[in-house]
Amino acid sequence: MPFLAARQHLTVVTNDFYIVTSLFDYPNIETIHTGGAVDPTSASSYGRLAAEVLKFVNIDLSFLSTGTWNTSRGLMASSVDKVEVKRAALEASSSRFLLADSTKFGTVSRFNVVPLERLDGVVTDDQLPLDMQDNIRELGVAVRLATFSKAAKT
Repeated sequence: MPFLAARQHLTVVTNDFYIVTSLFDYPNIETIHTGGAVDPTSASSYGRLAAEVLKFVNIDLSFLSTGTWNTSRGLMASSVDKVEVKRAALEASSSRFLLADSTKFGTVSRFNVVPLERLDGVVTDDQLPLDMQDNIRELGVAVRLATFSKAAKT
């Protein structure tokens, strides 16, 4: 997170333990962890307690991740507890972005979180097919592509 090092008056609110520990090196960034039940497979917290914490904060810009998303159902999650946290984050946020790579696009999970058209943008990799990018833009959602070099993939 070195790109955030020079930022002043920045607060990061997260349920992700990896993000929290990576911010230890940046004491000028205030970090709030939501708490809640712990999912060791994703190193994140979830559930009612995490969602309740999000009701007390105002978030300018949120970045949500997911393992499943598509144009017809939007963002999905594998459990109701994860849906609850994601929806609380969306409700607390002024701007909402999905961060998800193209390998997760077109997949389906058990529970719907939010349709894509309720998001401000999607950040994904440059392997998402052009017609799918266009379909997302037609929903009124910005598409931002991250390009990865071959060295980064190895």
